[in-house]
Amino acid sequence: MILILFSWLYIFFTTVTFGIAFSKALRILQLDTVITTILGLFSVTIMASVWAFFGPINMGFHIVLLLLSIIFWYQNKAAFLSILQSILRQVKLFSFPIRILLIVSSLLILAQSATLPFIIDNESYYIQTIKWLNEYGFVKGLANLHLFLGQNSGWHITQSVYNLSFLYDRFNDLNGFCLLLANFFAFQKLHSYFTKGNPTDLIFGLLPLSYVFLFQFVSAPSPDLPVYIFGFVLFSVYLQNDNLKDRFVIISILSLFVVFIKVTAVVLFLFPIVLLINNFKAVQKQVFTIGAIGALVLIVFVSKNTMLTGYPLFPLLCFRIDAFDYTVPAIIMDFFFSKSMLQSFFIPNEAYGIMTFSDMVKKYLFNNGLTGYIGLVSILMLLISPIIIIRKQLSKSIWTIYAAFLILAVLLCLSSLQYRFYVYFTLFFLLLLISLWLSNPKWIIRFYILSTVLIMIVVFVPMSFGNLTTNKYLSQNTTFHFKNILIPEPNSKWRPEYRGGSVGNMHYHSPIDNSFFWVTGNGQLPCINTLQLDYFHKGFFYIPQQRSIDLSDGFYAQKVSGDE
Repeated sequence: MILILFSWLYIFFTTVTFGIAFSKALRILQLDTVITTILGLFSVTIMASVWAFFGPINMGFHIVLLLLSIIFWYQNKAAFLSILQSILRQVKLFSFPIRILLIVSSLLILAQSATLPFIIDNESYYIQTIKWLNEYGFVKGLANLHLFLGQNSGWHITQSVYNLSFLYDRFNDLNGFCLLLANFFAFQKLHSYFTKGNPTDLIFGLLPLSYVFLFQFVSAPSPDLPVYIFGFVLFSVYLQNDNLKDRFVIISILSLFVVFIKVTAVVLFLFPIVLLINNFKAVQKQVFTIGAIGALVLIVFVSKNTMLTGYPLFPLLCFRIDAFDYTVPAIIMDFFFSKSMLQSFFIPNEAYGIMTFSDMVKKYLFNNGLTGYIGLVSILMLLISPIIIIRKQLSKSIWTIYAAFLILAVLLCLSSLQYRFYVYFTLFFLLLLISLWLSNPKWIIRFYILSTVLIMIVVFVPMSFGNLTTNKYLSQNTTFHFKNILIPEPNSKWRPEYRGGSVGNMHYHSPIDNSFFWVTGNGQLPCINTLQLDYFHKGFFYIPQQRSIDLSDGFYAQKVSGDE
């Protein structure tokens, strides 16, 4: 916990200094702590993304990052001090129960960050994506080694900056810092509701009631958590009525950042578009600036995808570039992104072809534990939210949030209906519904206390989630131990046992425990599961090969005969 706290202080210093400089460049008038920090994360992420085209994100990058942070701090000392004073002033204004709950919940986030990662995707490609960035930067054709490495989320680029791999091998805690920001944001909104009585503030002030769910994303750098948190911040800014120009700029940057983190959040572009259409004359001077930043993000996104996969709009399969020797073979891409594979998380591959759409909906809702529960709640929210908005005469801006939810639901029904892609909309409308019922401050505090107790149980008590999931790797929570006060757990919960292997000109490391098909864990580069290699060799007649003896030159897929 202590080491993680020090790393968070470094993250805070660099992101706030960058955020202040970026905010001033955007001519944002008011510096909000949470928004300034997120803008700082965005600017650091884009800087690291550009850097990764030319080399690894390691000590050299941090020398530049720290020097720039010090320069920005020196230039904006008054603004930096103002943000620190604002944090202290706001906490002092909190009532005693809110202050205690803020401290306890923040400590629980810190404790959860020190536990073993819970999310299984951490073992398949999160760690390896970040490791490649730290040791080589972007690598041509990396998706030929393991297709998941082609995703290279903007959030993993950010984590590759802040895992400080050249100092310590157990910093994997950017999500904890992200939830800490959300925690302060939520308690600010709750205090605002208690003092000003704005019902919209209560929606966001109730966010900690969802921590029992959100805590599963804390101990690994899952891109889902920042999408949820930044999405909520975006909703909050959108529902405000003051300072239209600042709102347009902030919402535009937030939507760009979130989509760069996870493409499935593309519906968030609806918010700046609606603001632009409805208020063109008022915000037209900001359009060029936002357009330039958007163009930069698009260039980075397309270039990154092209370098890693040969598909500029990956995971979309259009505009494939055949001229590159490292472009992922079409047969493998078609396999991975076929509808049967996209739905295979809850429908066995062999059953997909004989199931009707109604069969799939029933399977999704009634046979998948937590997935089914969230799906049912989501459908309920889609059905009753319009009635609530009309009957309670809520802000017209909420209709935009509902429209984005509906559009995303339709898009996911046509592609991959996974709850983690849409659940932040479900949470928003669920908290909206709860806020209409739970408005008494005393009862709110009681529910906060109950939520905090439940989180304590999740963090400190071993529990089985077998009744919520059929995935054995997610059936047991990871808990905090006394030693974690100083020393955090490793970045991987997979046993660190690997054996060497070779295929063609490529030497690799494979986990000895290969009970999970996609597992790579924290193995040395290049790391790939032998089972996976054999599957693509025998099923598609392709093997990954190095483009040269230097790993930084990347990989290509070599066609082989069925007998090799």
